[in-house]
Amino acid sequence: KNTKVTGLQWTEFHIAWNCESPYFSDKRVRKAMSYAFDHDEMIDKIFYKLYEKCNGPFHYTAKFYPKNAPPFFKQDLDKAEDLLDAAGWDDSDGDGIRDKEVNGRTIPFDFNLHCSTTPVSLKVSELLKDNLEQIGINCQVKPTEFTVLQQVCRDHKFHATMAGWGTGTDPATLVNIFGTGEGRNFGLYSNQEVDRLFEEGAREFDEEKRHAIYAKIHELLAEDQPYTWLYYRNSFWGFNKKLRGYNFSPRGVYGVSPGFNSLWIPAESSF
Repeated sequence: KNTKVTGLQWTEFHIAWNCESPYFSDKRVRKAMSYAFDHDEMIDKIFYKLYEKCNGPFHYTAKFYPKNAPPFFKQDLDKAEDLLDAAGWDDSDGDGIRDKEVNGRTIPFDFNLHCSTTPVSLKVSELLKDNLEQIGINCQVKPTEFTVLQQVCRDHKFHATMAGWGTGTDPATLVNIFGTGEGRNFGLYSNQEVDRLFEEGAREFDEEKRHAIYAKIHELLAEDQPYTWLYYRNSFWGFNKKLRGYNFSPRGVYGVSPGFNSLWIPAESSF
């Protein structure tokens, strides 16, 4: 009497880096984190290949996805170590942990990663911790109750946090997340060119030109890596076969008739 249905959602998950912390202010370090992470193991072993990888704010089926899109990150520990070396994070005292002199004081690369208490968030966070141990970085996973986690993000009191965003109704809404000083820019990311493009996109009426503007934003964010983008989540539902009206979209399951977000049973049917 039931049917299983699934569909793509433009709901992405990521590790957000605090771009004003001593650890992640340098984009080379943020890129090193993305190279260190085992994206294939996450998809294959944690999500059983039911989800798909993510490489930026826009899904590859979106009209504003770049035509010459940046490649998806794949684990490469050698590249990660080279980037960390170039950014000045090496093991100066031979204790197995990278360190660097910051503001006249040598600090070890030992940071906290906040995540929700869900099993999935914990598994992904622990995978990152294990990966980073291989290149001389300590990552302390901090499972945090969701409302507390939200406040930690709003107050910018974190080194890194695992989080996710659903899609808005228009790409312009992302200025609230990646615009300098904006309310949901929890990682304090700032790029003047990204700010300028968001302003330009909000004023542009030509559809193709708008697509190109937001595609460029995607490219810049992929280069700066304020997030290590992880995966897109599919939605999974079970419906009684008598139900009608559901329709999948990137924002979830929505009814198409007779009303918005509605399900119904044909008049001649009954449970």
